[in-house]
Amino acid sequence: MKNALNVRCIMSKDTLQAITSEQAVYALIDVKPKNGMALGAMAANIALVLDRSGSMDGEKMENMKEAAGYVVDHLSDRDLVSITIFDDQVVPLVSSQVAQNRDEIKTKIGSITERGGTQIADGLRAGLKEAMEGYANERVNRILLLTDGRTWDDEDTCLKLADEAGKQGIAITSIGIGDDWNEKLLLQIAERSRGNSHWIQNPISILDAFREEVDGVQTVAATNLNVTMRMSPGVRPVRIFTMVPMIVDVTHKAVKNGIVDADLGTLDGARGQTILIEARVPAEPAGRFRLGEVEVSYDVPTQGIKAQKNKTDIFLTFTEDAATAAKVNAEVMNLVEKVNAFKLQTRALTEAEAGNIAAATQKLQAAATVFLHLGEDELAETAEKEILGLRKTGSLSSLGTKKLEYGTRKLTRAMR
Repeated sequence: MKNALNVRCIMSKDTLQAITSEQAVYALIDVKPKNGMALGAMAANIALVLDRSGSMDGEKMENMKEAAGYVVDHLSDRDLVSITIFDDQVVPLVSSQVAQNRDEIKTKIGSITERGGTQIADGLRAGLKEAMEGYANERVNRILLLTDGRTWDDEDTCLKLADEAGKQGIAITSIGIGDDWNEKLLLQIAERSRGNSHWIQNPISILDAFREEVDGVQTVAATNLNVTMRMSPGVRPVRIFTMVPMIVDVTHKAVKNGIVDADLGTLDGARGQTILIEARVPAEPAGRFRLGEVEVSYDVPTQGIKAQKNKTDIFLTFTEDAATAAKVNAEVMNLVEKVNAFKLQTRALTEAEAGNIAAATQKLQAAATVFLHLGEDELAETAEKEILGLRKTGSLSSLGTKKLEYGTRKLTRAMR
């Protein structure tokens, strides 16, 4: 059967110097639909889980209703939709159903009023139940979770539900509005379920986030996407990162017994998927060296394609010529630099949370330098401001933390 996807494997360096110690290399694996190949849009199963707590009143509520209505209007008659609203209680506003009775559904959306506190786990549990009602392998199954507040002592339950959703093939997109919510929790919910996450400063941008998610669902080209890299003896995988829809460190899930085995879920037909593998290569004499084999497997339900495989061997060359070995691939190294910025800010926030101010400051300063080199002046300015705040107060601001957390993860947002 003809492969529906195009797989590129590019090394940070095609040639390494023949020295007596191991060396670090990066392998970029880029997966996209083949040019001109129409894979067909899959039917969708979307569960909206919406916070209607008291703090959602006013502009937030009105924009949330508009965005939910947009989702309903832009689904096809074969798509499924459900709507769960929550505060400290849960209301299954619209049970899972085909998106045909649009006026009736939007009337129910218009009836939402704010009340109560924020209990995310209960809302997420109910939304997951609705998503499971409409689940099918041939559908794109997605939960859109939106909140503006911190949940009450149920973070662990939220993460367990995210794990459950991920295992069931239901990705959760978590969306936070404003500054008073736990960005670490929402990011983990998204990452554990192989979903996406958005930070919205202005309520008017709620519609943009929902529009982006609907567009993404409607361009899914493949499901059950998996990338496996079997390394040659002596080669060690160190860190694994996915780049789309945001930078995520998936090392703890993807490295199993020395083999990279990354379960990536669905493939966005417009953006594809890119994985960056950091590995250590043993000392080798001059000559050609097989780094390993990359295998990409996937399904294309619209074409009846199941467990299709694409295999590629990756080779390096060892040389005595230092000048030849110094040449690098600019595309790969640009992604490496973005990942390094992500790692630095993550470590800085961890150090700050632990009270290690000097270490946090040092890492933020290093991150600011990388941001400037990448042309990300706003992120560099944010890092500098947080450094001053750390020195004065010993803590990071909520606004600055969100800017750094989301800014670094979204450095690859423009990838196509």
